[in-house]
Amino acid sequence: IVECGRFAATEMGRQPWFFSVVYDRALLDDISAECAAAMLKDGFVPPAGGEMPDTFRGAPMAIIVSADDTEKFGDVDCANATQNMAVAAWSMGIGSCYIASFRRAFEGERAQEFKTRLGVPLGFTPRFALSLGYAASPLPPRKERAEDRVEIIR
Repeated sequence: IVECGRFAATEMGRQPWFFSVVYDRALLDDISAECAAAMLKDGFVPPAGGEMPDTFRGAPMAIIVSADDTEKFGDVDCANATQNMAVAAWSMGIGSCYIASFRRAFEGERAQEFKTRLGVPLGFTPRFALSLGYAASPLPPRKERAEDRVEIIR
């Protein structure tokens, strides 16, 4: 799956990414808790039941994709890599959740601690996460796609 991320399209072949493959559920829980605290502080209303959902959706592992801060299109390239990995996982029967909200955990006091625990190099910032695992229940029906979002010009 990570290989598919590494071979994603990238501007001028720059590859401005770093992949942290995380099986440490305690680390994912720490990041999730920090993210939840930041969201609550900003007025996010938890779903019915009152508990903030696990940012990583209970998955046993996640891949954190960090971008080189000096690269103008690093976010775009990292998005390409994350999407490639999601498609690769799906082709293997592995479910995924593409996550950006986890970034809130990297805006607070524990940002450097989390970067260190993830092995993120200096000058890189976590941008996207992909939680991975086998679905606990059948997937819901696919939502219809908007047909009015395409214009063909000949």
